[in-house]
Amino acid sequence: MPIKMTLTGLFTEVAPLTDALEGLRTLGIREEDMSIMQGVPHTAKMLGRPKLSEFPWISVIGALTGAFTAWLLTYGTVWLYPIRVGGRPYTGNPPTFVLFFELTMLGLLVSTFLGFLWKCGFPSTRPQHYDPLINYGRIALVCDFDMRLEPQVRTLLADKGAERVYEPERRPL
Repeated sequence: MPIKMTLTGLFTEVAPLTDALEGLRTLGIREEDMSIMQGVPHTAKMLGRPKLSEFPWISVIGALTGAFTAWLLTYGTVWLYPIRVGGRPYTGNPPTFVLFFELTMLGLLVSTFLGFLWKCGFPSTRPQHYDPLINYGRIALVCDFDMRLEPQVRTLLADKGAERVYEPERRPL
């Protein structure tokens, strides 16, 4: 099994960073093994990265779960405890619409919030790779790769404009 190594390159601008990302891809480093830390939010399109997001599916599943829960509450309770009152139908539609809307939105919001926490890795109690210069406008490219590629990765990051290439230390956040 190959031994993994981590390197960080600090960049001052986005354009050299996108060139470095493309160079790392040509070396065979997977997209999941590269992460970018920045103080200013840049979109995935600006960085030339594929959009990797599960949020739409997480939100849709949460909304469907909320709608199913509303269906169970409105129609399931009537099936369990049928009470006919004055010839009226077992369930009325206007109150059902309100319950469906509220529980669908509740499922959507809760699942999106929990998906955001999961995607961000929160809460994290272990030390993470971090550089305080990110707070001052630098952009850090952290990549994990096979140790045999170290010379190529170091020279690629330095050639593409990284002001500093180093092995990051794990710091508590």
